[in-house]
Amino acid sequence: MRNAIALFLISLLMLSCSLDDSSNGSDYYNLDVGITITLKDNNNIDLLNPNNPNAYLSENIKIYYLKENGDVEEVYNSNYDFPRNFKIITPEDSQEDIYAMSLTPNTFLVDNAITYIEWNDTETDTIKTSYRYGSNHTVCNKVWYNNVNVWTENPDVSSVRLLEIIKD
Repeated sequence: MRNAIALFLISLLMLSCSLDDSSNGSDYYNLDVGITITLKDNNNIDLLNPNNPNAYLSENIKIYYLKENGDVEEVYNSNYDFPRNFKIITPEDSQEDIYAMSLTPNTFLVDNAITYIEWNDTETDTIKTSYRYGSNHTVCNKVWYNNVNVWTENPDVSSVRLLEIIKD
């Protein structure tokens, strides 16, 4: 009886597989929206370094998305590795000399998606993004920081969306 069950399961498995891949890669989806932010003061002091007494600490930083209906919603996904859609990258992680923030911005809107970064109780910055959408991709193609265009996609040059912000 066990042999009959095993033979049935193997047959079922073989029938469910196909050599013809008619999906043409449609199971693949490219979500390329991440932004990397470095933050310094006018004296070139790293404001994300927790050893700095004036640092913006990750536990105080909040991310908000502007929704299509005009509501602003704080980002918090308890089941994500990074529930607030950002991560502070240490110099050990990046092999660089500076801390950085890896941010997943708002993707709810194709054009002019707004993400608010609340650094603390008194300072909030605005990141605006636009995207190229397709059946198997979403790619960020423009970034504005506080209404200033700071990055535009260049198809001829592979570049990282890196914002180097100087805080006064």
